[in-house]
Amino acid sequence: MLTTLAYLLDPKRLGPAVFYPLTKEFGQAWSRLPRYRDNDSSKPLRPAYAGLATALSAVTNQPVVIMPDTIDPPEDDLDVPAVLVTTAPIKPRLLTRAVRSWERHIRGGADDDTLAPLLAQAVRTKRQLGSFVRNAASGRPRAPQWFYRVAAWNFAAELARVPLQLPGSTGTPGQRLNWLMDTNGSLLAWDHVLKGETERPARTGYAMHKLDFRVVTLPGEPRIGIHVIPTFSRLATHWASTRTAFVARGKETALRLPVGHRRTEEGWEPYVRNFAAQVVAACNVEAIELGTNETLATMSGPTRALVPGPTEHPLGKGTGTRFNLALANHIKQVTAKLAPTQVTYERTEVEVTRTTKGPVAREDLDHALSGTGHDRVRILALYDHEYTRERMVTALTPYLDEPDQAAGWDDYRDHRLTDRLSVQLRRLPALVSPTWVNWAHELAFLNDLNKTALTGVWVETIWNPKKRTSRRNQQPDRYDPKRDLRRHFHQHGMVSQFIAQRPRPKPRRPEDAEETTPGLENLQILEAEAGAQPSRAVNDGESAPEEGEGAKKPKQHRPRLDYPAINGLRDLVLRLGAVDRRLAQGLLLDRPTILVGLHLRQQRVSTRTFGSADKTQMVEVFTALHTHPDPERPWRMEMYSHRHHAWLPLPEGEAAFGAGPIGMDGHARHKEGAELVRAHVKAALRILPKESPLIIFIDTEAGRTIWPGLQHAQLGEGMVPGDDIDDGRSIAVVSINTSYGEVPTPVDRSDARRRDQTRPAAPDDWLHQRATATGVTSWYFAQKSRSYDGFGQTSINGSTYTRFTIPKDLEKALLRKDWHSFTATQITVPRPGEHKQEALAALAAALCHQSLAWDARTRHPVPLHVAGAIDRNHPEYRGASFEAEAGEANEGNA
Repeated sequence: MLTTLAYLLDPKRLGPAVFYPLTKEFGQAWSRLPRYRDNDSSKPLRPAYAGLATALSAVTNQPVVIMPDTIDPPEDDLDVPAVLVTTAPIKPRLLTRAVRSWERHIRGGADDDTLAPLLAQAVRTKRQLGSFVRNAASGRPRAPQWFYRVAAWNFAAELARVPLQLPGSTGTPGQRLNWLMDTNGSLLAWDHVLKGETERPARTGYAMHKLDFRVVTLPGEPRIGIHVIPTFSRLATHWASTRTAFVARGKETALRLPVGHRRTEEGWEPYVRNFAAQVVAACNVEAIELGTNETLATMSGPTRALVPGPTEHPLGKGTGTRFNLALANHIKQVTAKLAPTQVTYERTEVEVTRTTKGPVAREDLDHALSGTGHDRVRILALYDHEYTRERMVTALTPYLDEPDQAAGWDDYRDHRLTDRLSVQLRRLPALVSPTWVNWAHELAFLNDLNKTALTGVWVETIWNPKKRTSRRNQQPDRYDPKRDLRRHFHQHGMVSQFIAQRPRPKPRRPEDAEETTPGLENLQILEAEAGAQPSRAVNDGESAPEEGEGAKKPKQHRPRLDYPAINGLRDLVLRLGAVDRRLAQGLLLDRPTILVGLHLRQQRVSTRTFGSADKTQMVEVFTALHTHPDPERPWRMEMYSHRHHAWLPLPEGEAAFGAGPIGMDGHARHKEGAELVRAHVKAALRILPKESPLIIFIDTEAGRTIWPGLQHAQLGEGMVPGDDIDDGRSIAVVSINTSYGEVPTPVDRSDARRRDQTRPAAPDDWLHQRATATGVTSWYFAQKSRSYDGFGQTSINGSTYTRFTIPKDLEKALLRKDWHSFTATQITVPRPGEHKQEALAALAAALCHQSLAWDARTRHPVPLHVAGAIDRNHPEYRGASFEAEAGEANEGNA
């Protein structure tokens, strides 16, 4: 049985809250507020309910939410009644003064006072949160939108009453954590900040544990779920770029405030956004002092700020699985009077297996590539550094009859690897240019290559993804050509993969080589041939030896396997459309079936100009894996091209997608935009061969507002993909949810045998399920990450210690590491078609476990995973559009 960090509560146990119902007149008055700036350099904004809620939280020191009082999202938030929800009554005079002061600042000093009188008319009530839940008995509970923001407040307050006692480790006592609740309902380990230091460069960093709470529903479950999400939140040591601050003023609740930055005569200074500090001053309550860089750097003041985003830091991320298990047990004990039920999943009879690891074998490569429809396939290897050429050749050598054949390879002509596949190497010095390159001129030789063979390009790059980019409106320190190169390759009908330049390693010392364990070399050779990263002997909480147990093992040295080159080549072969027999061997299909992946993502259309994100578009990538029960019939992967209104072989489909804009204008997740998405999907599905049944995989979070039948409240009853296709074939829909906030975090395999009861056992390869009293079954596929089992002792660190109980001699090194937790994929079947639901869940799990270009498990089944990878490889992925940049350039030249 798998236990999780989610807990089910009867709605009656959620406790009360205080409500101020607001009429439509309040929304109409709000709609007449002007756009405002809270500093001279910001873009004018339309006031949002959240701005007033932040100011009221700052004044009252308690959580406040103002949202529309509707179950379904309204077309216009201001055209429906709203509600103010908080934890305790607000004094009428204080409420009136705060709202009037906030409106005056929004209006630039004009005292029109339109909101406060309307809010004063609201009849304050105190009601049980459970009274707002509808239709719970059916297993499809529904509640107003604000409910999911506030329903965990009382649960968090109950948990904050009792400190968390963490287990110790050998020679190190456990730690007792006290919690401080913030005005968002999170719990902060405020008095237990950890410190980390590095020497090169010399840096000091801080972090504290934080618990976030997400109110969720589970498929077919009448009760309300609360998912507890532990984080190891890293704290900023200076104000630059920070966005969120906590201010503790000696009360039971800390303020959580949005932070902005404005220019002064002395430079940039932080300020609290939404005029919260000014409203606090007008109400004559304790002032908000953010402090200085010095107080942040020493953690000496009442304020702490979160690190603004992914960055290098002296402390790693993650709380570790041992902490999560202790937290789960603590929650059950402390919240007993709320009678929560821990969400658990029972093991099924389905065990997934991985029949094949490593790259496509040489003897299978031509068969795997035959599904592309091309007799000749070419890998074009572009490089500048000679060592990069050597790395490429070494990675390609396993596809030769004799490894010595590669020694005679010269550049600028094709060299045969197999009957179908060849390679051509070319030196291109422009690849390492620090300035912009005219790629149309440099890549003119591509014009003839794709006429003779399907071509995939393997390209050297010097870009360092960890290097920080320049500040706004400044040129980057060095030109990164990948985005421009991808677009040029796609325009020539080619797919690409990059390999980062690295220096030639120094030779190993002879005395080190002599220490290598006898017999290890053969194992390393097998691993290298398979392309697999060597695994650790200890990979599970139940099988690790106790500390100090056994003799010290001799030092072992492994050959330097070039995993970036090996895995990059594997990915390029997949992008070329190679589908070998590994999937056919692992999936038992009794008839030809088409497995479809529908990948959807919403992206802003923007330029690099500050504040220019002005609209959104939908990214829609559809893939189809054509399967056959005959092992001699090659499986083939296709991708739908909107431009051609046709399903093309995968490399041609990716090239067509990458050659144009990434998104579909007008398409969206709601209203008319959702209609356009549904029409696009219908147009793609209806032209697939009608003699084969379809099994559609779609991400729950991305698709549920477009197809309501994916939502738990309408599971299987509302619209789902393929509903509007009536051509007689069977169409099944499998919904895949990997949302970190929604899918319960796995904690422990509770039925595993172990010596240390405070050390969690990792998930295994069995599919688990959860059946409800309403007859709905969902499946749960838990996993440990590749890093958890791999190098760095991640599993040992996070399961043997908490971050407070690391032995002193290991503390400096281990605090810097990321400690991974377990994750899971939730599978539901809203439309089974002609299949059994459990069979479809098992198929989805198998397609996650046996991936095509990766020896570990993926979070999405193969067709959906490949579609997402194609999206991420688009030149405009999460970046400025080429069209927008061209428009800016034209305006600059005007």
